[in-house]
Amino acid sequence: MKRLPIALGALAVVLILVGFFALSGSGGEPDDGCLELTLYSSDEKAPVLGEIARRYRESGRETDGRCVAVAVSVSSSQGTVDVLADAPGSDPDARPDIWSPSSRYWFDSLRREIAARPGRVRSVPENPVSLATSPIVIAMPEPMARELGWPEGAIGWETMLALAQSPDGWGSRGKPWGAFKTGKTNPVHSTTGLLATLATATALSRSSEALTVPALEEPAVAGGLRALENTAVHYGKQVAPFVRNLYTADQEGRALDYVSAVPLEEKVVLDYNQGILVGNPPVTGAPPKVKLAAVFPTDGTTVTDHPAMVVDAQWVTDDRKRAAEDFLKFAQEHRSLFTDAGFRDGEGAPGPRHVEGNGTVGSPAFRLVRTPAFEVVTGVRELWQRNRKRANVLLLVDVSRSMEKVVGAAGKSRLDLAKDAARLVPAQLTEDDTLALWEFSSPLGTETRPWRERVAAGPVGVVRDAFGRAVDGLQPTGATALYESTWAAADSVRERFDPTRINAVVLLSDGRNEPAQQEVLTALENAFRAVDKDRVVRVFSIAYGDEADREALDRISTAARGGYYDSTDAARIESVMADVLSNF
Repeated sequence: MKRLPIALGALAVVLILVGFFALSGSGGEPDDGCLELTLYSSDEKAPVLGEIARRYRESGRETDGRCVAVAVSVSSSQGTVDVLADAPGSDPDARPDIWSPSSRYWFDSLRREIAARPGRVRSVPENPVSLATSPIVIAMPEPMARELGWPEGAIGWETMLALAQSPDGWGSRGKPWGAFKTGKTNPVHSTTGLLATLATATALSRSSEALTVPALEEPAVAGGLRALENTAVHYGKQVAPFVRNLYTADQEGRALDYVSAVPLEEKVVLDYNQGILVGNPPVTGAPPKVKLAAVFPTDGTTVTDHPAMVVDAQWVTDDRKRAAEDFLKFAQEHRSLFTDAGFRDGEGAPGPRHVEGNGTVGSPAFRLVRTPAFEVVTGVRELWQRNRKRANVLLLVDVSRSMEKVVGAAGKSRLDLAKDAARLVPAQLTEDDTLALWEFSSPLGTETRPWRERVAAGPVGVVRDAFGRAVDGLQPTGATALYESTWAAADSVRERFDPTRINAVVLLSDGRNEPAQQEVLTALENAFRAVDKDRVVRVFSIAYGDEADREALDRISTAARGGYYDSTDAARIESVMADVLSNF
């Protein structure tokens, strides 16, 4: 196993400025007498809704003689369905007055949930208002898109499939860009991932009719989807990590190394090309050196319709309902703010930003794929589960002495809560995913290494029981050799690298490297960046507890082209672990 190189190379520092977006119309607590509403939104339009909320507050409009302040909060669509359907484990204190996901599919999903089992809401509108639209496009680094004929050429999912099935990848077109790699959010959790998978399946069926459940079993559909999924670098609940990784690679001069294609909303592509990275909150910086091109698949794509509804729940009293309805009316009166921000209107008409110089086409030609019957959507999600790219994951858990710290009213230690989250890992993977478990702290006794293998890598179905016993046996001890252990874990996965799997380390740590050794952190970053672009072991890090070195963990995950997750509230670790595992 290779040791972490200590020699320092040139360190490229990328300054990404965090832009402040006022997502609350109140700018803080409302004035005395004002009614405060909570609006749950998908992340890409939250800044626009925040601006509308600010204007609404300043307009002087009142409901029942009271001013109204609307606080906009970013919330995942599936998470909001769970909250409103009162699903097990959902937050009982979450009480949105208004909800606006990316697609009305989530309204249909909630309606199904409460029809089967009463939830916290009583009804869901059949025909909700739509605030804006944005097509799902295949976002590609512009040189790659132009190689395929963008913007005039006919490019579609079949084009992507041909590249995916070529052993030479981009070499089949005489380009030195390596393997054809894709990114896609997890369709179980993400609107973009779900709608892209629906469009792909529809295109592969080669039928002019709406997608059906029997069509999902056709070899061309299942086989084609499997081939495309095998090119995935990883999945995830949100598009933000993909966008951030693209930007980081661009700033490091590696714009064509991370992914060749990733489905995104057109609006997200337009923002990226201006240096605005979707997220909560959004991040702003200089425009990328290599822009993304929004490729409209000519063989079919879907369009997000950004519906909005007033939540029909007990906590939405009559006065709150009237205020929420008035706010949505105000939002519809200010739809131009959405088109100015890069969305399209309800008819798909472009706004001022929809030009080739910004990476898109004002009037694209493509087949519109409408969301099919609910049972077909369910079938598509199940088809993806069967054909998604499998994972090769090593869970690396910090067991340093600081993990003894008791958190919360239940009297559990940090390690106790981490073990609760770790026990859930096998259930969130498939039986044929590969799983290993390491712990780390500092060398014990006569040991020279700070890490210890607790479960050797093996199929989840084989190691499940051993994994559970090993998790139960984790005990806090020693200091925190974060950097050396992380490199060793990634190197271990690299030694058994499987190109047909997502190869990754999930790192959970509550502390900081002891001693600090900034030069070693820099060397670690450089080592991860120097890895062959087609043999990347991604690191998904979790900053656990309020003493975790968030900056170091973020830097490690950025260099290793993975993702950083914040669980500084240790009580949230199970939810955060589920977010991390959605990458597989």
